[in-house]
Amino acid sequence: MSDCDDVLVRVFLGSPLDPAATAHLAACTRCSADAGPVRSVARTLSADAAPPPPPGLAPRVLRAAAPLLAARARRARRRALAVAIAVALAPLPLIVAIDVRLAMGGYHLLRSIMPAALSAYLVFNWTATVVLLLALTYAAIPILVDQQLRSRRFPVHA
Repeated sequence: MSDCDDVLVRVFLGSPLDPAATAHLAACTRCSADAGPVRSVARTLSADAAPPPPPGLAPRVLRAAAPLLAARARRARRRALAVAIAVALAPLPLIVAIDVRLAMGGYHLLRSIMPAALSAYLVFNWTATVVLLLALTYAAIPILVDQQLRSRRFPVHA
């Protein structure tokens, strides 16, 4: 924007003019000629009240925006699910390593007091239970994320 444009915008908005802008307004023929009509237009526009929106505008706008809002909600849901799965999977190698160590230690301990076949059977069942619990836990992540997103979308107020 040029100096003229800056000065005329300030005049239009009714902003106070600094000394440099006042000097420019006095020296510039274009600005001094346009300042009066610009002030007149600004007064006319500020005196007129904004018309009320037509009835039914909000539902029409929401109906028109529904596909975009739905697409954005799907992207947000996918992103939240990806973040939740990534956070949940981060400690999984450590959990598996600890479980393997516990299974091996449990097998060696049980083998010292029981027959090897019975020790292997007990450790296998314990390992299968741990794997089942981990699978159920990780399978619940998408369900929990969906519930979190729904509770954010429709907050419950007491």
